[in-house]
Amino acid sequence: MINSITGQYTGRNGALLFIALNGIEWSLECTENTAAYAASHKDTVRIYTYLHHKEDHMKLYGFANTRERELFLELIKVSGIGPKQALRMLSGIGTDELVTALDEGNTDRLSLIPGIGKKTAAKIVLSLRGKLKLEAEKNEKEVFPDLVEALIGMGFDRRSARKALLEISSRPEISDLPEEVKEKQLFREAIVFLSS
Repeated sequence: MINSITGQYTGRNGALLFIALNGIEWSLECTENTAAYAASHKDTVRIYTYLHHKEDHMKLYGFANTRERELFLELIKVSGIGPKQALRMLSGIGTDELVTALDEGNTDRLSLIPGIGKKTAAKIVLSLRGKLKLEAEKNEKEVFPDLVEALIGMGFDRRSARKALLEISSRPEISDLPEEVKEKQLFREAIVFLSS
């Protein structure tokens, strides 16, 4: 609905960020990272947004980049995680560190974030493990995307699936196979590799 707001940073009050645009001052709830980013841009700043609509209120959330917004949207899909808790998580941990902690099932790291206990951390890991990519991985061309998604669907995490497929596909007995046979064999061997 509102993808972003580009205007002048006019200040903040705790988690609230204020951006002035054409005579209107917008109030956005944001992470510490976004607030610092906005404050460092004195002339104009672009803040990506998400409008959260409930029966009794509407709130606009702001993010320094689309990556932070993407992670926020994934977090609020987890049962019991609301926008405030998702913002707290993103303020307490960097985006790549969050993805790494989720992929590794590192509930200890996640439970260090204020307001996130062991149970909540375990629930988040269970919901999102292997579903998110590190920024560097996002910029890489996905290798065997269909096979990676199929392995994720079976419960393996994205990074391990990619690594297994790359390693197995470089073996001469696999790389020399005709294309129509290669994918099936690669998939079978990846399952065995990841299960061992």
